[in-house]
Amino acid sequence: MVTGGSSGIGRALVRSYAANGARVVAVARSEEGLAATAAGLAAGRVSTVAADLTTETGRRAVATRVAHLGGTLDVVVHAAGALGPVGPQAALARYPADAWYEVFEVNCSAVHFLHQQVAPALGRGVAPAVIAVSSTVGRSGRGEWGMYSISKRALEGWLEVLADEWPGRVYSVNPGGTRTAMRAAALPEEDPNTLPSPEDIMPLFLRLAHQAAPEPSGAKLDARDWIGRDPWQGLREGGDQ
Repeated sequence: MVTGGSSGIGRALVRSYAANGARVVAVARSEEGLAATAAGLAAGRVSTVAADLTTETGRRAVATRVAHLGGTLDVVVHAAGALGPVGPQAALARYPADAWYEVFEVNCSAVHFLHQQVAPALGRGVAPAVIAVSSTVGRSGRGEWGMYSISKRALEGWLEVLADEWPGRVYSVNPGGTRTAMRAAALPEEDPNTLPSPEDIMPLFLRLAHQAAPEPSGAKLDARDWIGRDPWQGLREGGDQ
């Protein structure tokens, strides 16, 4: 399952996993965006759920779809995210209250409460894994990134606790600067042609979804380290990718 599957890194994840043989549940608010994500993929590879994960109704809709599809998840990737204000207007002394709550809800609270809904399905999975898309400004707080930075730091802490108490595999992946609409909104003066595309950073996400991935639970990894590399490098020969 991939959240945020209607655009950007989430869309690339859905398409990459499906192209490599997975059956994927793609979740996002935009039904139109999800349809565009699934377009052209093999029939039956992608099941879409249009849902607002900041609501109990939306999270239950996802869990219900998973149950209808057999009730088992091997991998959940939390790629949905909200940016909120950045730059001088995001200084903590003036950060707006509505954006504060909204960004935290999307980037952290929704992840936690969705996990509660799907944990039983993950418990039935094969070498189950939770992968969350973090951020450079989540690894180290940065001024004028406001709640985006704070919420990603909180997400890192949530992953640490989960890795300590849950028997499955837990990974934090920092994509680094990537050519997405969110990145363009945050840094409009940046030349997008200097950045890797979402498709470029897929190797590490593919690798971590493999049941034989050797990376230890709790690892904090950087997707850029795997650009251009074989995601199956060093994995058990003959393993199901």
